[in-house]
Amino acid sequence: MYTINILTKADWTAYRNLMFQWIMPQLDGLHALDRLLMVGMESAEGPVGLAVLELDPDERCATVHCLFVAAAHRRRGLAARLMGTARLHCAKRNIASMKFAYYSGKAITPAVEAWLHKEGWTEPQREAVVFHIDSTIAGAPWLRDRPLPHGLHMLPWIDIDQEDREQLAAGRTHAYPAFLSPFKTFAQLEQTNSLGLMSASGIEGWCMAYRLAAETILYDAVFVSPQYQQSGLALVMLSRSISLQLEKGIPFGMFTVNTSTPAMMKLARQWLAPYARMMSEKRSCYLQLT
Repeated sequence: MYTINILTKADWTAYRNLMFQWIMPQLDGLHALDRLLMVGMESAEGPVGLAVLELDPDERCATVHCLFVAAAHRRRGLAARLMGTARLHCAKRNIASMKFAYYSGKAITPAVEAWLHKEGWTEPQREAVVFHIDSTIAGAPWLRDRPLPHGLHMLPWIDIDQEDREQLAAGRTHAYPAFLSPFKTFAQLEQTNSLGLMSASGIEGWCMAYRLAAETILYDAVFVSPQYQQSGLALVMLSRSISLQLEKGIPFGMFTVNTSTPAMMKLARQWLAPYARMMSEKRSCYLQLT
């Protein structure tokens, strides 16, 4: 016998063992913005299933950040029941579609893709290539500090003036695609090596990193303003950020490179791929609700 409920803040702690480590620190912020939907499932023994979605009312889309059923309770249609409840709640919030992203190369990937196909999601599309590194990248000859062009300097993202960040967020300085935004909240920002590139005019670029687990950092967005894009500054920022990761003793890194950025993909295949312990794909699919 299972019960399904829309979870409140009082329920979060009881379900924390069913969610990814990086999700828990983001719940307060999403909850405050009224963008959080958590559906929980319990049996007599306690929580056994969880779906965590981030709602975007402007885009009318919900992103599934977590869908998990405890091993002893799988193959009973519980994931479909969790998502069915989530769909009903999304419809009440005028959400028109759901997005589900996952990674190739994992033992569970075939089961995930079979489930998505059965439930009527669109065919998976490659969204990004993921380059996985470990501490052996310390031997890369390009992993060294380089001088910056005159008038530019790097500093930790958290040390950038709030006014400069607000100007960027408001779109008054540079236009950039959403997937390269430095303001994402899907995981905890890694303050150790998230960097900003500055000029007298303000922010000219960034390299954003997030802590996915105690030993793993995700490099999610690298951006350089158009006037500096031919200066090799993306590699300069990456090199510095990776060096800071290694100095901190964090052994693993993941670099997500979106397929719509051919210049960054070329850089990653030339400079990261030879030192990657593996490569995988981030794939995404959608489900229309209306």
